[in-house]
Amino acid sequence: MEASGIDVVLLRQNADLFYFTGTVQDAHLLIPSKGQAHYLVWRSYDRALQESPLAPLGLIQPLKGLSHFAEIVRSLHLDEAAVVGLEMDVLPAGLFLFYKETLWPKAEIKDISPHVRKLRSIKDDGELKCISGAAQRVHKVLERVPEFFYTGMTELELAALVECELRKMGHCGLLRMRIWNQEMGMDQVVSGKSALSPSWTNTPVGGVGPHPAFGMGASFKKIGMSEVVSVDIGGWYCGYCCDITRPFFVGQPSSKVVEVFDIVKELMGELERRLVPGAITGEIYQYATDFMAKAGYGENFMGVGQQRVSFIGHGLGIELDEFPFISRGNKMTLESGMVVALEPKVMLPEYGVVGLEDTYLITRDGGKRLTIGEQRLGRLEI
Repeated sequence: MEASGIDVVLLRQNADLFYFTGTVQDAHLLIPSKGQAHYLVWRSYDRALQESPLAPLGLIQPLKGLSHFAEIVRSLHLDEAAVVGLEMDVLPAGLFLFYKETLWPKAEIKDISPHVRKLRSIKDDGELKCISGAAQRVHKVLERVPEFFYTGMTELELAALVECELRKMGHCGLLRMRIWNQEMGMDQVVSGKSALSPSWTNTPVGGVGPHPAFGMGASFKKIGMSEVVSVDIGGWYCGYCCDITRPFFVGQPSSKVVEVFDIVKELMGELERRLVPGAITGEIYQYATDFMAKAGYGENFMGVGQQRVSFIGHGLGIELDEFPFISRGNKMTLESGMVVALEPKVMLPEYGVVGLEDTYLITRDGGKRLTIGEQRLGRLEI
């Protein structure tokens, strides 16, 4: 904070609050450059006392509302701050105007989000344990996909069985995303041509979805013979997520699908070795796109046409879209302790999506895979 010249930071977003307080409440976390932090909780103060490690330190106070918050800030003389750090990428405009006009009309406002996201990108042992816990639970479910499958079932019916098992093991039922207006359920179960259907999400795979109100992911389409079923699951355990995708072929896999899968798997191995501290994420992305272009599938890599995305990996933890992003032109460098998901995927109009995704820890020896299970093309029997 002092290096950035910020006098006080105010955090409001759920993921950031969970990271710093150990609980998600409707609250304000004030962090001055000098002195102690103040966790001001509207709902639920009682749960914050029970759940947050800040409670024994006496840093939690009840909050009656925004007017009360303003009173507390003034009583602490924090309204005198010359530079205030706010989460400018996620803070609603109405709240920003309230804070700016009511408390800090003359202060310089700086975006604290890049600093918070950079800090959160390095995982400690406790966080890695949670991500590994998510991976263990997802593995158990993925192993049962062939058992769940039956002739004539829809994408939604298969997704429901997958989600039911995840929920039984403690999945919260959603995945947090930071980017505005992006929404994500627990999984994407898509098959055949419907997997190539575009959606509003910044993902390589869209899907038809159950309704235009949520036009992505699993739909009422029946899973057909000789189709690829892509099962992309966002695992969750104790607040942290993992990300994994495995493809399944209905019937005997075609030579085309096997060929493409082998290429994707080879690329995944090459990318794993490049997940080392100091590697530039944009260069890893460029290597992947060049690799697929040489293999003859550049135009179908990570989407088709305007639906193609400009990344092949992303950080994750409390949120599904954390730093770093392995994306076109990105100058960010990898560091030990970062966790990323790699997801090379090729779109085949006649079969569906052939791809893999796994979650990795950045180490000096390359990516250490945290998700579990063989990287293979599974089979579903009719």
